[in-house]
Amino acid sequence: MIAPMKRDLTGILIPFVYFIAGAVSLAGVATTFYFKEDLGLTIPQTSILGSIALIPWSIKPLYGFFSDRTPVFGLRRKPYLIFAGLLGSAGYFSMATWVQNFWGAFGAVFISGMGFALADVIVDGIVAERSPTQRKAGQLQSICRAALLTGALIVAYLSGILVELIGARNVFFITGTLPLLTCIMALLIKETPGLLSTFSLRETWQSIRSALSPGLLWAALFLFVWRSTPSSGGAFSYFLIDELHFEPEFFGRLSVISHVMGIVGVLVFRKFLLSVPLRVLFFWIMIASVILSLPTLGLIYGWYNVLGVSPKLFAMADTLISAPLSEIGFLPLMVLIARICPKGVEATMFALLASLANIGLAISDLGGGLLSVAFDIHQASEGVAANYIHLDKVMWIAILSSLLPLPLLQFLPETRVRDEIDPPDVSPSGEGILLRTADRGKTEVS
Repeated sequence: MIAPMKRDLTGILIPFVYFIAGAVSLAGVATTFYFKEDLGLTIPQTSILGSIALIPWSIKPLYGFFSDRTPVFGLRRKPYLIFAGLLGSAGYFSMATWVQNFWGAFGAVFISGMGFALADVIVDGIVAERSPTQRKAGQLQSICRAALLTGALIVAYLSGILVELIGARNVFFITGTLPLLTCIMALLIKETPGLLSTFSLRETWQSIRSALSPGLLWAALFLFVWRSTPSSGGAFSYFLIDELHFEPEFFGRLSVISHVMGIVGVLVFRKFLLSVPLRVLFFWIMIASVILSLPTLGLIYGWYNVLGVSPKLFAMADTLISAPLSEIGFLPLMVLIARICPKGVEATMFALLASLANIGLAISDLGGGLLSVAFDIHQASEGVAANYIHLDKVMWIAILSSLLPLPLLQFLPETRVRDEIDPPDVSPSGEGILLRTADRGKTEVS
């Protein structure tokens, strides 16, 4: 009898890795209270750890080069996925056991980040290779993002309630078991040894250099500037705990709302925005991000008192409004990265551009921390009262800085293929609103 062919689960691998990445947000609320209450870290220290967590994501090309040049038993996927799962677990298990200070958290956060970044590199190349059009790229990115948000949604409420029930360290212990599922998944995928092409760093670099174009460079600059604009540096989260007395359980509720509405944002993007020119999308996302950030400021200014509602209800309404835009703003960035990758070096270029975006995000966290220092924003400590008097100034700077990439929009390349720009089954007299809007948007933004 002929043995049945082993099913290739690589197609399932892509959303599965993202699902696990979302599920580890079980430790999200625990991390905030762990840094603040257990370790007693300052706002700048928290900002630094946020940046450290992004460093492994910023050097993703190194993982790609290493895995391409050094296959294990002729395999580039299974061994590295197993190693990625072990690293991810090690970081969380460290925080669950021996970490007692800033430097211990520094090491644990970095190790865990390396694991998830390494796993992400494995699937990045597959996504880029399967993105021949902007529409297809958007569909794949929306599937990945939906898988991540689904994983996060499943654990969202537990992320808060478990901190109160069993403590942050035990939450980290539970979270550390999740990346081990990536190891199991790696054992199930099909990969044939001995069929790998020879990797040449020199040839890869020459291919990248020859593929560089003004449009790609402008897009890279846009990605970097967009992600580098400063955040609140963790100061806003500390404010919610110290001044508004939000408990871990309520942070869990906010997380549930955020992820549910994030999935709504993914669905909106997938249904209505796949073929809209990215320049038009980014323009309106920037405008909307400023407008929809105003309710966040309302928590600082006490607008909930004017409306006669509690700050918790006000925060829930704020999350309900802003969460979809966050996803609608993130997905076009990933589509842009996938679509501008030159042929033949898709995986490498995807990793390079994604790393550039992550470096920008690390700078954003550091910028927020520096703003907190500049305006003397700090939590309460022994003999020192908390000071959030100038938090609104930090928030205003963070919000308005999101408009900084606007001048770069006109230089972004067209990422749609001809059939997406001018569908053959649409006559000139019957053009849809979407295409007319796109043409008008290109003229105005350009």
